[in-house]
Amino acid sequence: MKKTKKLLPVFLLLGTISSAWTVFAAPSEQNNNKYNSSTINPSFRGSVEGKKIKANTKDSNELDERISINTASAEELAKFLNGIGKKKAEAIVQYREKYGAFSEIEELEEVSGIGPAFMRKNSSKLKL
Repeated sequence: MKKTKKLLPVFLLLGTISSAWTVFAAPSEQNNNKYNSSTINPSFRGSVEGKKIKANTKDSNELDERISINTASAEELAKFLNGIGKKKAEAIVQYREKYGAFSEIEELEEVSGIGPAFMRKNSSKLKL
């Protein structure tokens, strides 16, 4: 019985320490969730609503690297395409205005001054 009386304060002390340890060691819910409602700026949430995000994929980048022979200006064609200057680019635009939109990229060869060599150099850069 004397041993029990001597050990009782030791057990009480250990119980107090272990319960205190769990209180201080356990993460609080507020600290555990770093994205709680108090840290999110409501104006930021509103600034992204309704916005379209463009995917950055290889296919969309390839489309951006081509020029439309049906909508591009003579200046754009001359600047973007290899092997033609302003005169040939103007001829492409005049042909398009006279005969309507191109239905096939190969129709470009019907424009005076545009031949197979031009098509080989630029076919990957062209779209309708």
